[in-house]
Amino acid sequence: MKLRNKLILILSLVLLIFLFLEGFFGNLYFEKYFRYSKVLQLEKIDFINGDQVDYDKLKNYEKTQNALVMIYKDDKIVNLENFYYIKVKTKTGDAFVLLDAFLDNLYSNTPLKIENRDLVEITAIKVLDNYYLPTTLIKNNDVFKDYKFSYRSKNIYNIDGRVEEVNTPYTQSSLGDDFLESLLTIDVLNPQKKKYKDVDGDDEFQLITLNRNGYKVVIFYSFENIKDIFPSLKLYFYMKAIIIILLTMLIGIVLEKIIVNPIVNLSKVSEKIANLNFIKEIDYKSKDEIGTLYKDIFKMSEKLENIIELYKGKVSRNKEAQIKLEESIKLFMHEVKTPLSAIIGFSDMLLEDEHTEEIAIINSESKRILKMANTLLEENRHSQSEMILNKKTFSLISLIELSLKILETESGHINIDISHLKNMLIYGDREKLEQVILNILKNALEYAKSEIKIYIEECNGEVVLFLENDGPHILENNLDKVWNKFFSSNSGDRGLGLYISSEILDAHGFNYGVENSDLGVRFFIVLKKGI
Repeated sequence: MKLRNKLILILSLVLLIFLFLEGFFGNLYFEKYFRYSKVLQLEKIDFINGDQVDYDKLKNYEKTQNALVMIYKDDKIVNLENFYYIKVKTKTGDAFVLLDAFLDNLYSNTPLKIENRDLVEITAIKVLDNYYLPTTLIKNNDVFKDYKFSYRSKNIYNIDGRVEEVNTPYTQSSLGDDFLESLLTIDVLNPQKKKYKDVDGDDEFQLITLNRNGYKVVIFYSFENIKDIFPSLKLYFYMKAIIIILLTMLIGIVLEKIIVNPIVNLSKVSEKIANLNFIKEIDYKSKDEIGTLYKDIFKMSEKLENIIELYKGKVSRNKEAQIKLEESIKLFMHEVKTPLSAIIGFSDMLLEDEHTEEIAIINSESKRILKMANTLLEENRHSQSEMILNKKTFSLISLIELSLKILETESGHINIDISHLKNMLIYGDREKLEQVILNILKNALEYAKSEIKIYIEECNGEVVLFLENDGPHILENNLDKVWNKFFSSNSGDRGLGLYISSEILDAHGFNYGVENSDLGVRFFIVLKKGI
């Protein structure tokens, strides 16, 4: 996936997750959280100090919390002035009639006006000690009824007497009537935190009763406000979501311009460098991390270009040196033919007079070297032609013994173990395979400390020849390089023997290799078995 698409995907996922959480918590938990936090706020009262009520703090609490508070002690409402009430003098004593709910539920064409000294007949429901909610009030033959609660029959009392006190609260609370109605169904004096719905089921309230220093503090709060503002909050969330979407799109465009596009261009620059199309200048001026990266890649491009130019020069020089070396070898081969011909002629004459094994070896090896020189020169003239092989069946052990005889003077103190050799017949070009064995043996003699082992194993109808020496291990990364032209682990020495051997073995189609062993280094050749 391209970087631009990844960025769009990531921003989209972040946006979707944010909107989901916003909507989920906003719709499902905002109101719950508001209610929970509001209850905690309502419980924090500071208007009761010791056994005294600080009325200034009480008024401030009711104003800031938008709540109604009733304080009760010794069977009396301490802050009775919060309510619209009348005190009626009866034959049995004084009765306090709370009128907030009655006035709210009153249905009458005649206005209710009560003054001191008025005679009244009241049917009321007792809600607290000596506190009543009227259901019917008769004054001067005018009958006033509470249409909500006139049907109630429990705790009904008749209050007949003269009005001695009329209290109109300084600040009329909209919660007074609902609070008084709650007294009909809830024992508000018991400590509690309770949700309450009015008789109609339209409005929901929180009722909290606390005990503080002998006072019972009843707090009444309406959740009507949050119901009014919650639709507005939903609209706010929706508008916020739209703004966030637009803002995310804007951020995406800005990020694409200042981050994605430079990185995409940087990718194109890297691709050019990979194709050896080196940049000459950078087109990014900002001094940020991307600008630093541009500069680093520009430096890398310059260094890489210089290294390649240096390498080209070195390869060219090496190629020239290789050509000179090959020319020297060809010249040497030309020059060596004359003395070899003389050696062959003299050895032929000596063989006619005295046939000894040493003179025979000198004669045969001189002829082999001369033939190799002629072949090398011929192959150089026709480098594209295949190597010509003269294949036949011959004894492998006799070939090995001859090679050891030739190298007898070079072996010196090296112990060459051939005790496990088997007399096996193989099929191939005898002279060229002799050259292979001589080259590998010379290599072994060069590196061996004191011991060389030569042994044969049969495997799946093939003959495997092993030549193992106790010389130092070859580095793992050089094991395949020993067959390369002019390769040698000795600095300054450029070898051809193993390269020529690999060419001969490849021409035969034989498998071969070299590996590190417990003894030291082991060469192996898989030969074709003769018939």
